[in-house]
Amino acid sequence: MESIRTLLEKLIKPLLAPLVAMAIATVVGAILIVLLGRNPLEVYETLLEGGLSGWPNLSVTLQMMTPLLFTGLSVSIAFRAGLWNIGAEGQMLIGAMFAGVAGYALTGLPTIIHLPLCILLGFLGGLIWASIPALLRVYLGVNELVVCLMLNPIALLLTGYLSTRVLKAPGPTNKLPDIAESAYLPSFSIYSQLNAGIVLGIAVCIVFLIFNATTVRGFIWKLIGLNPRFAHYGGINVKANALWVMLVSGGVAGLAGVEQVLGQYHSFYDNFSPGFGFDGIAVAMLANSNPLGVIAASFLFGTLNGGSAVLQMTTGLSKYFVQVLQFIVVLVLAGKFVWRRRPRAPRQEVAPSSVEPKTVTQEI
Repeated sequence: MESIRTLLEKLIKPLLAPLVAMAIATVVGAILIVLLGRNPLEVYETLLEGGLSGWPNLSVTLQMMTPLLFTGLSVSIAFRAGLWNIGAEGQMLIGAMFAGVAGYALTGLPTIIHLPLCILLGFLGGLIWASIPALLRVYLGVNELVVCLMLNPIALLLTGYLSTRVLKAPGPTNKLPDIAESAYLPSFSIYSQLNAGIVLGIAVCIVFLIFNATTVRGFIWKLIGLNPRFAHYGGINVKANALWVMLVSGGVAGLAGVEQVLGQYHSFYDNFSPGFGFDGIAVAMLANSNPLGVIAASFLFGTLNGGSAVLQMTTGLSKYFVQVLQFIVVLVLAGKFVWRRRPRAPRQEVAPSSVEPKTVTQEI
């Protein structure tokens, strides 16, 4: 009985904070709906039906879920190791630019070579952009959170300049030339832009689930997130592992841009993202940095975003109501993060100087 109780605690405890956050968001959202003179049950029913009823609506939900698989997993990889990679938006844009250029510039290649090469280059683009905060953090002690925040608008301006000036395709639209058909991700629906990127996203999540659970490196990355000082005294090179965590995290974010270019738009368009990188932060927090949780949280956000348009058309309630719900979830979970990372007061017999930090950000 004791082992069963322990097992249940291990299964339920990680889900507790996300479920509480969702419950609070639902209640607050219901209060707002009542204040607007609407029936909360009808609004929520319309929202869910708009995202899930029938293949046309479901395909839109899955389409909106796909980029969040990559950005949510990207942020989760860093969070799990105690790092704050909130630059997934910029890394996604750079990855998309790399994939877009490779998609149209590398001509005459068969699909079996061209498509994987574009995916690999998109991963490399995100990795390169993530190397900037990673190297500054590891070797100069610069806070990666601040650097990531600064790099996001720089990535937007840089890719905008390239797509509107240097590499712009002929015509009035600010975009690169269209990619070759040999670089297309296969489409799955005539009702939406759902493509094989969703298969790639789920596969990457499963790969990292196995990596985290079965490999020594996965355990090391978790250990440096839990206690980097202990990991250091245990013989682990914390700086080198932190560097690799940030690089891999950035590469996965770059895959979100790859899916947009190769699967949805078939070209790089200036300012194509409505904020997938920032939504990935919410997904990672709701998923508690678990790859399976990333799949579930991405599907939830995809459902809300997919149903928001139907909600606005049928009830007149703004589709941005969904963003309010997402903001509430993030606010509650952010409070949990702050509470968990708040330093405890040292005991009287321990000198203040001996209190050890527990985050890689403080350790490096």
